[in-house]
Amino acid sequence: MPVPVLEKYGKSRLRVTDISQQFWCERQVELSLEFPREETPETIAGSDIHRELMHEIIEEIEAVPETVEDEAYLLLLNIDTGLEQLLSGGKTRELRVFGKAGGFPISGTIDEISISGNRTFVLDHKTRRTPRMPSPAAIKTTQVQVMLYRKMLQDLKDGIYAYDDLITDLKLPVPGEISPGFIKELGSGGVKVDCMSVEEICGRVFDRFRRIPELSDSMIIRYIYQGTKEHIGDKIIEYDPVSLESKIAYAGLFWEGKRKAFRVKQSERWKCSYCEYNDGRCVE
Repeated sequence: MPVPVLEKYGKSRLRVTDISQQFWCERQVELSLEFPREETPETIAGSDIHRELMHEIIEEIEAVPETVEDEAYLLLLNIDTGLEQLLSGGKTRELRVFGKAGGFPISGTIDEISISGNRTFVLDHKTRRTPRMPSPAAIKTTQVQVMLYRKMLQDLKDGIYAYDDLITDLKLPVPGEISPGFIKELGSGGVKVDCMSVEEICGRVFDRFRRIPELSDSMIIRYIYQGTKEHIGDKIIEYDPVSLESKIAYAGLFWEGKRKAFRVKQSERWKCSYCEYNDGRCVE
């Protein structure tokens, strides 16, 4: 009987980027599970730009959790704050979302969600080392990523993914109240605590997701040059649920352990020159 890859490597859920990166190089994804990828100057610069963009609109709430309930509460509190900003101000950034893909729990962070003309739009920021638009192969990877975000947001809005799913996927016991010390720390940081339990704030989060206006089928990938932080250009992606489900099914066979990781095609071996595992660890 095949062993699921998640179980083999002790992972509880997939990230959206785990799936989208399969469409760049699946072997690279597999190797990253065995040899975790190290931060590079480029990834650090990209993270810094994402953080700056987030702080233009919203600040992350930080505190030190004392219990598993505190940890879940802090996660949900930041999601709740982001959704409140979206519904009242029309835009939020770095919003954490959860869902299912091919039966697997999945999570991700949407770079930007905005509301315009009673429609909700998903936007993803990509930073680049060079001031030019990426190759079609790179765009294909991000296309899967933004379509997954769109699907997850729709499932949250429609209640397809709900409270019980999240509690199960977070592996929480029967959620109780948050600790007094955690409440005190949040209060000292100026955070008003008006929900005293994970269940209470979770209910409010899912209520806010249901209030998001209809989702647009047009998503935006925005490219930014790391050197100057200037806008390079945009790529519009149209949501294709049939194509996405096909890709999820294909990707899922790997995570279920039913097939080996595919390597890049001969015509795309140029990707290997950019790969940190092209040092003898990726062998035929």
